[in-house]
Amino acid sequence: MANIQMLTPHQIADILQISYDSALAFVRYSGIDYLKIGRQYRVSSEKLEAFLKQKGKITIDLEA
Repeated sequence: MANIQMLTPHQIADILQISYDSALAFVRYSGIDYLKIGRQYRVSSEKLEAFLKQKGKITIDLEA
């Protein structure tokens, strides 16, 4: 099996330089593919990178 790095909302917050709450909302409402195990969210580093490389401006309503 390939070695897939899964990121937590805390790690995503560090990468994007946003708060933990904003990172959690990003995971839940941006449309990015995520894995939820119990109450924990995970996003593959590949999915995050692909999402961030999308062309054009992306606006995500974190108040949903």
